[in-house]
Amino acid sequence: MLTNEQINEYIDEVLTRNKDRYDPTLQEDDQSSAWVHQYAIEIFRKERVACNLIWMSCRRHLEDLYRSEFEDFPYYFDDAAAQGIVSFTTLIKHTKGRLARQSLTLMPYQIFMSGSLIGWKKKADNYRRFRTANIWQARKNGKSLWSTSLALYFLVADGETGAEVYTVATKADQARIVYNDCMLIANMSDLKNILKIGEQSIKYIDEMAIMKALPNDSKTLDGLNVHLVICDELHEWRDRNTWNVMETSTGAREQSLLISISTAGFVLDGVAMDLWQYGLLTLKSTWEDRDETLFTMNYTIDDGDKFDDPTVWIKANPALGVAKKFDDMERLSHKAKAIPSDRPLYLTKHCNVFVNSSEIWLDIEKTRKCRDTSLDIANYKGRECYVSLDFAEYTDICSFAILFPENDGTFAVFYENYLPYTALDKVSEQQKQRYHSLDDEGYLNILSSEIISTELVEDVLTRLVADYKVTQIAYDPYHVSQVMHKLEGSGKRFPVVAITQTKANLSEASKLLEAYIENGSFKYNGDKCFEWCSTNAIAKQDDFGNIRVTRVNTHTDKIDPVVATIIALSVAEIQEKPTISPYRERGFRILY
Repeated sequence: MLTNEQINEYIDEVLTRNKDRYDPTLQEDDQSSAWVHQYAIEIFRKERVACNLIWMSCRRHLEDLYRSEFEDFPYYFDDAAAQGIVSFTTLIKHTKGRLARQSLTLMPYQIFMSGSLIGWKKKADNYRRFRTANIWQARKNGKSLWSTSLALYFLVADGETGAEVYTVATKADQARIVYNDCMLIANMSDLKNILKIGEQSIKYIDEMAIMKALPNDSKTLDGLNVHLVICDELHEWRDRNTWNVMETSTGAREQSLLISISTAGFVLDGVAMDLWQYGLLTLKSTWEDRDETLFTMNYTIDDGDKFDDPTVWIKANPALGVAKKFDDMERLSHKAKAIPSDRPLYLTKHCNVFVNSSEIWLDIEKTRKCRDTSLDIANYKGRECYVSLDFAEYTDICSFAILFPENDGTFAVFYENYLPYTALDKVSEQQKQRYHSLDDEGYLNILSSEIISTELVEDVLTRLVADYKVTQIAYDPYHVSQVMHKLEGSGKRFPVVAITQTKANLSEASKLLEAYIENGSFKYNGDKCFEWCSTNAIAKQDDFGNIRVTRVNTHTDKIDPVVATIIALSVAEIQEKPTISPYRERGFRILY
């Protein structure tokens, strides 16, 4: 990795001396590919306001220009190709508002994106470098019109015979936004002379190329041979298969491109968040570990920025003052500050921040900061711990939480989650995908049995008692008492205590979990089943400040490992500790 000092030296000694790549007289509306490099320089040197993630993207561009000077770096930047996409865009005209029928003028950040996607190429064969691009911007920053220019370029100007260009979204109407703009723009320009423009498709007959709008349905998208696909508003996508189908559909072409263009949203366990996180990983990776074929631009406010601070708005809104009115941002900011229930929507759509919905209880980003993947339960053998279990039905998720108090006052928590295979027949395709993914990664055990059996619970508890110094095993008697009574009848005794879900027992423990996540006292081993369930948990508060953790939809919104954690905290922190072995003297104890 280059140091910032080395990049600055490269800028001064090489880039600024190349007239094709640097022009100090550039104006904001100049349609020159030199803006690709100039924009990166201004962001890197903090001459323009930008968030840290955009700074990292621009730093990567400058670092790669330096690396391209050496034979061992397989890519180079083609300034002429970058200028080609910029010049093509002058054919595009605005279709709405006061700028309607006027030629589109790309802003510097848009030239940087278009020029980077088209300009970076492989030295070996001159095909393009980037195969995937993720563009994240707040609403009303010209995403649709910019993507329209790319769609038409890939259809008619990219030299690809038989090009297939698609726009995809969760709903047909959303997918048609870009497509309809392409129809209007093509009819308003000389492109109408070479294109056959219809409601269902746009065809470039001479090159056997076609463009269509498609709904997000993985079952109907197989068999495509994509040259360009634009996936709109990815934050709404719940079907991960569609993204996978789109990825595989680009494999037959040498320089196909898969683009996602989206604002942030409320779905924190979907494909959008996965791609956001993968983009961050790419930006932070070393040269050896970086995905060199991924281009990502994450326009958002930084951690610590205040959403009502006008000086940070441009970080998420690069077209603020041009495509997006400053007055509108100001008005919406005042409303979000005055009405807390409006704040989540404002943060996602205008600050481009993934957040929990207004009802979601735990802040998922703060929860993930408590993740410690170095934790290994094997290192805790013989250690004192508290075990809890929660499941609502014999045919649904059963979660065990194993909570170890640490000497520094923190807690390390591990999970075992089980699901009967019959549950897969009762859920949506998306839920089934999630369960299989969690199973593949080791965070959920899909059983071959039809139900959560007494034998399974007994086996798990027997193993835990043998391996660790289990002080107490806590459970909610409303759902689990029958299982526990069966265990008692089996002749085995466990140090069990029933924790009824009363306000006194679980409200305080729920508040403790929230506080421990806030101050970092809670640590867990990165269990993704717990993380997903954390995004489903909501807290209902009564007039006395007591909270009850629940969920909106009992069929889809699972919270079992979260409830198991709360029960474990209740017995570890709140309930009176036993002074003698409970199973030796009195067997079961129920707290009301």
